[in-house]
Amino acid sequence: MRRSRLPFLALCCLTALPGAARADTPMLLHAAVEHWTAGKQDLAFTQRARTFHNNGSVKEERLERYDPSLPDDRRWHLLEVNGQPPTEEQRRDIQHSRNRKPRKRANKPPEDLLDFPRATVRAEQPHAITYEVALRPEAARLVQTEKLVLLITVGRESRTIERVTASLREPMRVALGLARITDVDFDLTFDPPLNPGKPVVDDDEPSGTARVALRKLG
Repeated sequence: MRRSRLPFLALCCLTALPGAARADTPMLLHAAVEHWTAGKQDLAFTQRARTFHNNGSVKEERLERYDPSLPDDRRWHLLEVNGQPPTEEQRRDIQHSRNRKPRKRANKPPEDLLDFPRATVRAEQPHAITYEVALRPEAARLVQTEKLVLLITVGRESRTIERVTASLREPMRVALGLARITDVDFDLTFDPPLNPGKPVVDDDEPSGTARVALRKLG
């Protein structure tokens, strides 16, 4: 994963981070979110997408790259299909399908998505504090947000976000009950700046992984 040059972060559990938290948010978490807004906020990433047969075997596996710094018609790029370079037809079909969709924007203010003022301390270490932050129910009306666990780790001295993780307490139903998410594993790490209190800058390189398992019912 690398940081891009445009001010947008699309993942649901990160959408609310690029913005100021309310004054009644825990002070250290508030400072970290403020520092985040001082830096660039988009992420380019590479993802591996798999579809499965009913017996659980892999039907197709694709390696895809997303870079928001590129024009809309070139944001998505197909790298591999089943471990092999894609054919021109595969590349054309996938990239056309992905790139013709409108670019998603984070229109809501962060406090409308994440309940920063009610954040609780999940763990304390000498160098950092980890907060559990709930998603507001109105942030995603068709998603059982209470089943999603979002943890934000903030460095005590750097006062910056050092890690964001998300997982499920239990499977959640989506798409009006026609499908359910059975697993979420999101882990994004930021190297803390060399100088405590220094805002995130272009040279900071986040790294991490994200996995979501979605099963259609029936």
